[in-house]
Amino acid sequence: MNHFQRLMCWLAWLGITPFIISLSLSIRGLSLVDHTGEQLFIIYSVIICSFMAGSLWGQAVYRENQSGSLIKVLASNVIALWVFAALLAGLGDQQMLVVLAIGYLATLIIECVNTDSLADGWVKSYLSMRAIVTLVVFILHCFLYASLIT
Repeated sequence: MNHFQRLMCWLAWLGITPFIISLSLSIRGLSLVDHTGEQLFIIYSVIICSFMAGSLWGQAVYRENQSGSLIKVLASNVIALWVFAALLAGLGDQQMLVVLAIGYLATLIIECVNTDSLADGWVKSYLSMRAIVTLVVFILHCFLYASLIT
């Protein structure tokens, strides 16, 4: 694994930190810069979910005319706009968590299904890391959802 690939992995794992911090704030009933832990979690999640959806667009650009490129471009827009529309609609925290969790899973599934099965070792390693990081993010969304029920 080269330096760039290592950096990508580190950034992916470090990207989980704001989720953990805001979840911790929420569970403790604390706020930061006049925002509750839930608000911080959801704001950050909207940004990251949109970013991950946008990465599908980037993948399609560099894999022009290959199978799955059209699906990635369309999915990139649908997921980002869906999350943005949910935010604008003023959905409650629990509803937003569901929308976001589905957005993360949809992005991962589309990325995995529409990536060449003959991809090199780095691509397979990246997809494995993405799957694990997405699972952790999904679980953190579930934890926050569960904490809001009680």
